Amino acid sequence: MLTKDSISWAINFIQNHSDGDLFPAILEINAISSYIDDFVALIEGKDLTQFTPGACRRFIVPKDEISYRQATQLDPQDSILLTSIIHQFGAGIEARRLHNNIVYSYRFSPDINHGLYSSKTAWNDFWKTAYEKSRTYEFVLYCDIADYYNQIYHHIVENQLRESGFPNQETKWIIKLLNSTTANVSRGIPIGPHAVHLLAEAAMIPIDNSLHTQGIDFLRYADDILVFCDSSQSAKIALAKIASILDKQQRLMLQRHKTKVYSSNHFRDLCNEMIEDRPINKDEDKILKLIRKYSNGDPYRTITYSEISKEDWESLTEQIISKIIQEYIDQKEVDYIRLRWFYRRLAQIGHPGAIEISLSNISQLSPCFANICAYLASVQSISAEQWVYIGEQLLKLLDSQEVVHNEFFRLSILSLFTKNEYINHFSYLVNKFPVSEPFARREILLAAHQNSAYDWLREQKENYQSMDPWQKMAFIYGVSGLPKDEKRFFLNSLTHQRPFDSVLIKWAKNI
Repeated sequence: MLTKDSISWAINFIQNHSDGDLFPAILEINAISSYIDDFVALIEGKDLTQFTPGACRRFIVPKDEISYRQATQLDPQDSILLTSIIHQFGAGIEARRLHNNIVYSYRFSPDINHGLYSSKTAWNDFWKTAYEKSRTYEFVLYCDIADYYNQIYHHIVENQLRESGFPNQETKWIIKLLNSTTANVSRGIPIGPHAVHLLAEAAMIPIDNSLHTQGIDFLRYADDILVFCDSSQSAKIALAKIASILDKQQRLMLQRHKTKVYSSNHFRDLCNEMIEDRPINKDEDKILKLIRKYSNGDPYRTITYSEISKEDWESLTEQIISKIIQEYIDQKEVDYIRLRWFYRRLAQIGHPGAIEISLSNISQLSPCFANICAYLASVQSISAEQWVYIGEQLLKLLDSQEVVHNEFFRLSILSLFTKNEYINHFSYLVNKFPVSEPFARREILLAAHQNSAYDWLREQKENYQSMDPWQKMAFIYGVSGLPKDEKRFFLNSLTHQRPFDSVLIKWAKNI
């Protein structure tokens, strides 16, 4: 059974860090956070089997110019429950893993300021260690497990959770949640939610142990395995062993186009390419140093305009920032991993210098789309007229060929209208509402609240029963702005059994 501390930690964590790596933050979490004791009282010590998993959302998200992955956003109550379980029992998984100088990915160490996992530099540490380690070997075998998250068997997760000391009730609930995201197919775990990474790492424990037992000298980060070899022959032998272990353990396969044997010299070139904190020019280096100066190296800290000296702010010009992004775009093979990282750094400081180049080159920047939207939401110190201009450009993008056929892009754009009243243009969104898909309708309902369009929201009350669960949450959130007696009459008429809905309705009545 879940404790008050774990449930409260999960709510605060999701409010601070969102519910996953890819999707816009769920605004309704703010309401739950305001009534955190009420929500905790409905979950703490209760039998988890009574909390049936809700409806998740799935979108196709670009990885680069030609490849995509399917990402999942869990129902917000499920996000809280899963995060609570992992917070409370995740140490059992961590205790069974190989040492963190072998396996670098997602080392469990929950901290409310930094998240569920210990190191924010684990990816760079992995490649820096590999670089140094390769100096004493002739060859390095680079293996990549094909489509790993989508290939994980649920019974493997279940067995590893039990071995890690997870109680029966919590284990069963997690497996039920996984089944709900795969239409009861017993294979595949969702890509996106923070807490799921530890489930993927748990499933790798038997594979890591087998590699270690068979004397294979390796490092691993998620689905990337590096094996250090004295000869090309020993690299081939190691490859055969790994292929056999993956097949026998979980019927996994290696990705052919990424699995390769490198000479040590060529491998070190690869390491340099993989490290994220690798400025493309001196201007980027200066910007990153300035951001580190105010963030103290914390990659999650938001830096407000008032914290930055006038001299430092003015040293960051649109010309300089645009030149950096243009240099990335002009590369023969665009380094999207590195460019996404740069956009995340820009989002920390919220400087408007990347607005124009990002919006005018969106087709080339599509693999960075979610990061660009997060950056745009972070922009500070611009006039209301500039925000209106940004809104106009975003609406043009909605009708562009790059966006109109991609639900995730449209979700990302529409979410910006839910966070910033100055973007405006709500009348355009209202006209789109009747012909929009459910995910888009949800964002328009949230935008209505942001724009105080409560009279329009009133007209949607009669459509409430035909809304999907995600729209219903948004509508309840939105009607919190109606007159007190009116909203209470409507909200009292709703039937609700889930704790999340119950607390959201209570918040909406009383705000």
